[in-house]
Amino acid sequence: MHSPFPESVRLQQARHPPLTIGIVGGGATGITVLRHLSELACGDRAGAIGGILLFDKSGFDGGVAYRTDSDHHLLNMKASKMSIRVGDAEHFLRWTRDRGLQCGGNDHLPRKFYRDYLDDVRKAAIERCRAAGIPVHVEQAEVVGMRPSPDHELLLTTDRGETHLSSVTILCTGHNAPEDHYDLGASPNYFRDPYARFAFADSAGIEVGILGSGLTAVDSATELASTHRLVRMTCFSRSGLLPTVQPITIPGTNDDFRDALHRYVQDREQVEADAFVGKLAELLKAIAGISCDLSCRDLDGDALADLERNIAEAETCEPNVHSYLASIANVVCDAWSRMNAVEKARFMNVYNSGWLRNRSAMPLANAVKIRDLIRAGRLSTVARLRNVVDIGGRFRATLGNGHHRDVDQIIDATGPSYRLNSSPLYLDMQRQGIVTLDALGGVCCGYADSRVHDRHGRPYRNIYAVGSPTKGTHFFAGAVDINMHRTESVIGSILGDAERMDSLASRPAELADARG
Repeated sequence: MHSPFPESVRLQQARHPPLTIGIVGGGATGITVLRHLSELACGDRAGAIGGILLFDKSGFDGGVAYRTDSDHHLLNMKASKMSIRVGDAEHFLRWTRDRGLQCGGNDHLPRKFYRDYLDDVRKAAIERCRAAGIPVHVEQAEVVGMRPSPDHELLLTTDRGETHLSSVTILCTGHNAPEDHYDLGASPNYFRDPYARFAFADSAGIEVGILGSGLTAVDSATELASTHRLVRMTCFSRSGLLPTVQPITIPGTNDDFRDALHRYVQDREQVEADAFVGKLAELLKAIAGISCDLSCRDLDGDALADLERNIAEAETCEPNVHSYLASIANVVCDAWSRMNAVEKARFMNVYNSGWLRNRSAMPLANAVKIRDLIRAGRLSTVARLRNVVDIGGRFRATLGNGHHRDVDQIIDATGPSYRLNSSPLYLDMQRQGIVTLDALGGVCCGYADSRVHDRHGRPYRNIYAVGSPTKGTHFFAGAVDINMHRTESVIGSILGDAERMDSLASRPAELADARG
């Protein structure tokens, strides 16, 4: 077993030894965890932290979300919402100004700048910890195994064959590539990574199919349009409609909507998907005068007319459906936590596409680009997608009305996958009964405390998850601002547990029971 920390650090005199905290994943969530720990390292709780282990399999390159170098791949959230420093909403904006970037709070910068921000935050956090006497071990490696040690700590094994000892581990593994829903992976003309550089020829007559019509599809279309000016693109999806559009500024919303929906959820031990969505639509219409249909039924709507209407609405800076749905993130998470497996599946099958279309709105700049591509005949959308098959190097998309469309290339832009059934780490943990993979994504964990549950549903005291690995539990698993607050809660719980163990140190029987 390898320990990166000197003996003097690992064996400090204390009733409860300082914790070695392992962070698995060095994307936005993992760096948020590191950043918050570095703040505490300089505070009155520094004595509880004995060392930090940080692992990232892709070398801290931004991961799936921020690895891109394209100027056309914009942050979907406004700059004012992208800080990862708890209690400091202006942190990212100050960083942009310090680097001479012209950026206001309502702007959407290219994602590559956020990758640089995360890298600077990571380096500064490491320096802060080390200056406070807390060692940080950083390793470009994939953690492929985890098992408990005899003294109730955790042994983390990397793909380099090294094993590290961790008192507590926080799972922050990020997004995965889209799932290959139609088993097209063997075709050389299928692009599973929607942010890849597309190397196929740019010539008239080439038809490119983009699977999906959400934010990832928007990113793929805007990038492809900048490099391939002759190809024609078609977005295939269930509804054929594009995301709504964010207002130029963040408008105020009527709090009565959120409060009424919150009361509805809190009054119920169990929430039914149909009833919840129905109440949401009822309250939104009654309080804000806004209609909202999340069912995403097969529509023969006009995508261009819908987009132009959404652009005009966004330019007024008045609250729209996106504004109101963005205001109820915590309420929706609470509702989700009160749904049983059947109701969650119902929500995902019937309402999730509509929720994403209306809640995950695109920046106005992207909306204008997409509108212009449709007007120019370079982009179209098709609804009622049912299947896609390889037909000798080309692809046939079958639609619900019995028609089909053939294309030469397929870009999978259905959005990131939250399933972990191909991860060596999670499969190893599942084999041991340490975790149960959630059918809706991620692993089973506690809604309130994010503690990972074993195969019997029992929470671990020293394994936590934040971000993508909590998809099935938390519903929202990718938003920077939401994960920042969950990080704060998890670290508070970890350090609170350490303090509680200290208070029990003089009572050996209770201490042994707590550790068990």
